[in-house]
Amino acid sequence: TPVARTDVRRDLLLAIVEESDGLLSVNAVAAAMGMERTAVSRLAATCVSDGLVERVASQTDGRSITLRLTPRGRDVLANSRHQQRRAFEYITRDWDDDERLEFARLLHKYVAASSRETSQ
Repeated sequence: TPVARTDVRRDLLLAIVEESDGLLSVNAVAAAMGMERTAVSRLAATCVSDGLVERVASQTDGRSITLRLTPRGRDVLANSRHQQRRAFEYITRDWDDDERLEFARLLHKYVAASSRETSQ
C-alpha cells in the first residue's frame, strides 16, 4: 500500500525529534523540515495528541518548550523504518548488489543537495 504524505511528514518530524533528543523547538523542527512553522505546529500537535511526541521544558532554557519522542513514538518510527526497508527490498528484488549500492549513493547525494537548496 502506498504511504500517505501525512505519514511521510509525520515520520520526518519523528526522526528529527529523535535525533535532537529533546533539544529542538517547533520552530527549529520546522526549519529542519523546510516547512512553514504553522504546518509543523499542527503536525506536532497531532503527534502529541496521538501520544508520539511530548512537549518538555528545554534543557538549556526553561522558558522554552522542546519536543521529545515518547516510547510509542519510538515504536511508530521503528515500524515505519522497517516498512521502508521492506518496500526497498521488494522494489529492488531484481537488482544486483552494485545497482542497490549505486541507487543508495545517488539517493543520498540527491537528499544532501536538496537539503542544501532548501536551507539557502
